[in-house]
Amino acid sequence: MAKFFYKDRQYEVSVSPESNEQEILILTNSDGVELTIREGEKKAVKRDSQDNLEEVDLQTAQYKNFYDSLIQEARKVVKKDSQDKVKSFFKALEVQYEERVQDFHQTLNIVVIGNVSSGKSSLINALLRRTRQNALMKVGVQAGVTTKLNILRLDEKVRLIDSPGLGDVRAENSEITQEFLKSIDVGILVVTGAVDASQKEYFNDLKENCKSFFVVLNKRDEWDRYHPQALENVMNQWKEYLKIDKIYPVCTFGYDSQLSDNTPLDIRGVIQLREDIEDFLESQGKKLLLARHMSKKRSYAKKIVVGAVTAVGIQAALPGKALFITTTQVIAIGSLYYLYTGQILSKGSALALLPVFAGQAVATNVFLFFTSFIPPTGIVEIAAAITAISITAAMLASINFVLSSGAELTDEKMLKLKFREYREQVQIILKNLALTDITKIGSLNFTDIVDKLI
Repeated sequence: MAKFFYKDRQYEVSVSPESNEQEILILTNSDGVELTIREGEKKAVKRDSQDNLEEVDLQTAQYKNFYDSLIQEARKVVKKDSQDKVKSFFKALEVQYEERVQDFHQTLNIVVIGNVSSGKSSLINALLRRTRQNALMKVGVQAGVTTKLNILRLDEKVRLIDSPGLGDVRAENSEITQEFLKSIDVGILVVTGAVDASQKEYFNDLKENCKSFFVVLNKRDEWDRYHPQALENVMNQWKEYLKIDKIYPVCTFGYDSQLSDNTPLDIRGVIQLREDIEDFLESQGKKLLLARHMSKKRSYAKKIVVGAVTAVGIQAALPGKALFITTTQVIAIGSLYYLYTGQILSKGSALALLPVFAGQAVATNVFLFFTSFIPPTGIVEIAAAITAISITAAMLASINFVLSSGAELTDEKMLKLKFREYREQVQIILKNLALTDITKIGSLNFTDIVDKLI
């Protein structure tokens, strides 16, 4: 409540909208007398310290000027208090945003080394979820097609080098390779067949110069004709020789452009390798830098939305909810935008999108902001959580739809249309769950909910 003095008496004032958005002004003087005034009405309800109620005519000649001036002053105080809260809210949002947002200005350097014909190019295609038709690395039918350093600049900040070894990267001695060698995030050694003593030196070099390294036993399909233990034996030989705990047996067959169109890709084992690389990159705040270059982005978009909806669902039941929820929404919008466009969306631009959704998102965030000052009542908290979940899920699903279809976020018509569609879907899902206990929110399977939208 905001406090002010009028006619040498202190008052407290609060304001709240009804469901029909009619303003209710509540004034309390120093004697504990409360006056409830509904916007547009000429009468008010007075409650004294003994809880006795009395109707007051605000237009009575004797008191009209007093009440008019008191109400006018109260509204000024409410307006200023609201403005101060908004300033404080966005100042706090700025701080929380900077603490939580991913830094898309970082660089990401990945090197893939291995002997000629070890399948490095095919592995890169498989890691980036490419098909034979949109392969990033061209693969030839003759052995040893790629015999020298191959520098791929995926964008201004993401570089990938395909090389026989780090020595070849050093020998290049260009400005790009020198910068690359200063900070290699991920190193991948690709080996094939039985243990090759020449790879030990390459591996040690990789281990010493990369933040994280992975050893891949490629062409596992060559062992398909043998007893299953044969592949296990060769993996153990490599692990013992290189003194490592894990090696990734993969197959990356099918990227040769001269294969027939109906020849299927065989990329066994690549998913586990990709997931472990992405887990490391996520720990470094760099996962989206690589995800942005994946041929298929749906799974990454879903993770962004699921993460945001999960966080919002849990936080909606806690104090200070509006700040966290708004920050979460803004960060998720920026992440989706970067995933699809490779461009950084400013915090202001992301915030400006919230009113697009029929004004509903803004109204709800205001509701959550004020309910954060209200003691838990069970019903209020569960309603806030359900509203926050449905709006956040629908909002982010709408933005994902627009971006994935190649449209611009300036297409408000499409955003609003999809928002209404997704909001109805989420509300039906949540209604069917019949949630009545706020403590059950955290146990919801938000992945299933988002799966129905994206």
